[in-house]
Amino acid sequence: MSETPAEIYRVAGGDTVVRIDDGQSVQPKLRGCDLDPVELNEHQAEALAETLTLLAQRLRSL
Repeated sequence: MSETPAEIYRVAGGDTVVRIDDGQSVQPKLRGCDLDPVELNEHQAEALAETLTLLAQRLRSL
């Protein structure tokens, strides 16, 4: 169980949620209806990429 509270980042209106799980891995979760793919426009894709980079850097520093 994690000793620190999880920081959860929401992208694309909450359709994509990303967090660090127990200081071990980055977990992206896609929340599409009926397993449909989540569509991202260019700004949402850039925000997701920035968030993944930020979390990878934080994970590296743990």
